[in-house]
Amino acid sequence: MKTLLLFSLLSTLLFAAPAFDGLREFKNADGTTFMAKGQGNQHLNWIETEDGEILRYNEVTKDFEYAQIKEEALEPSGIKYEKSPLKKASALQRVNKMDKADLSKLWSERQKAAHERAHPKGSN
Repeated sequence: MKTLLLFSLLSTLLFAAPAFDGLREFKNADGTTFMAKGQGNQHLNWIETEDGEILRYNEVTKDFEYAQIKEEALEPSGIKYEKSPLKKASALQRVNKMDKADLSKLWSERQKAAHERAHPKGSN
């Protein structure tokens, strides 16, 4: 029984790790690269560029796109992140830039919901 409990505890710790937050290189489908760091955990995650842009990966386009909050979820916007200043200015005209306060609120809500799922009221 102790072995099972120990295994359960260790496996929970392994799967509940925060994202690696060091800078690393990311690549869009066209081969362009940029530096960013992973943020969040298993409940909500994103990448943040060196210039502070919040991005999500789009599985369909294979590009990192400016993130948006839609239906209480962090989603790619359909507008690819551009590192080049001219292309970036054009892209930013087509997207509602995310307010970091909104992201912080969503993060808090996700963390609270995860805690409530793990520790339902009335259970001891």
